[in-house]
Amino acid sequence: MFKKAVKKINNKEFDYYIDEETNRNFNEWSYQRFCGFYDETILPDKLFYDKITKIIACVRTKNMESIQEIADNSMCTLEECAMKLKYLKNKRILDNLYIDRVNQVIKKCSEEDSKILEKYYNMLYIHHYQVKEMAMRMPNLYNKPLETIENEVFEDIKYLYNKCIINGIKLDEEHRLIIYYTVEKHAKANIYLTLNCPNCGALVDVSYGGNGRCNYCNTIVEDYTK
Repeated sequence: MFKKAVKKINNKEFDYYIDEETNRNFNEWSYQRFCGFYDETILPDKLFYDKITKIIACVRTKNMESIQEIADNSMCTLEECAMKLKYLKNKRILDNLYIDRVNQVIKKCSEEDSKILEKYYNMLYIHHYQVKEMAMRMPNLYNKPLETIENEVFEDIKYLYNKCIINGIKLDEEHRLIIYYTVEKHAKANIYLTLNCPNCGALVDVSYGGNGRCNYCNTIVEDYTK
């Protein structure tokens, strides 16, 4: 089901796994970065790969829907399990599911929700459009004003976001702004070097040739690569 491999990030070797069913890969370093996007600082966990593979097995093989049950079977807390499920969705490993945080379950999208997602999938995940850009590309058979179409698009995106059907974004409802994890990650890569804190192992964004402060233990982390 999973194939282990090694790759280099910032001149350091990291283990990662390839999910042979989807041909998507995952590793602890990318998980830590993903959590950071949602303002959570995650420390290294020796059981990370065991937990992730158990979560995948619970969903795929055992068809579990209860997040608490999945957490109990994968040595995770409820919140940790929910975040790992979000990460696996973002990695397109559990792409056809959504996380219902109200009822604490993960299940397949309804046919209606799948149709809404399909309408925006490429615009979200490939082009990373904002609401207005999506509205300008929507079919307009009834000559609706652009503002009306924008409102409809925003309500659809908000619906998908609140149901955790789309992932890897943050939605600023006040400014109708979609903040994309992938876009932010690449933008940061041009300014910062992401390093592990030597004290606690948390990820720290350090300016090239400069330093940064660990959000978890306040250790100053410096870039010695130059």
